Amino acid sequence: MRTFKKGILSLLLAALMLTLAACDQNKQDYEKLKTDIVGIWCDINGPEYFENDGDPYYQIYEFTSGGMLAYHIITPNIASYYDFSYELRDNFLDIDGQMCKVSIENDILTMTNDSGDTKYRRMSMEEVCNFGVVYLDSDNYYKQLEYTDFFKTNWPDASAAAAETGAAETDISAETDAETNTETEDIAS
Repeated sequence: MRTFKKGILSLLLAALMLTLAACDQNKQDYEKLKTDIVGIWCDINGPEYFENDGDPYYQIYEFTSGGMLAYHIITPNIASYYDFSYELRDNFLDIDGQMCKVSIENDILTMTNDSGDTKYRRMSMEEVCNFGVVYLDSDNYYKQLEYTDFFKTNWPDASAAAAETGAAETDISAETDAETNTETEDIAS
């Protein structure tokens, strides 16, 4: 009987250890999801293109580390956003009371609800800057500033490039004028 009790106790301890290990893995997965979701996302096929009375606009999505989801609307004239709060609960995303299952693999965000799966891809810093979006999340905002500062310091100044272009045009026009004058003299002779 004593051996039987030890066996049951051993099985209970093993089950408890497995349960604790599974809880620890779930906590690690949750923490990873919490950091991975922060960023700007667009439809898997690219930023969604819409028209409103013939005016084009794009819609992209930003999750901030502070629990805000912003729908960025980018038009040719202005970029604006609408914000909502979100909360992660295990692998579920709650956006102002609307729930969906969420997973992220290889920078692909998949949201699953009763309507099916919707997939988004993480936008690169270059894409974000090209669309004229300013990050609302403070950490990414500072990374964006560093990115644009790096870009500005590693590319020639626009005014210097324009001055070089103007100088080149002047040299070409002087050569063309000289050739024209020579041709005119040859015809006059």
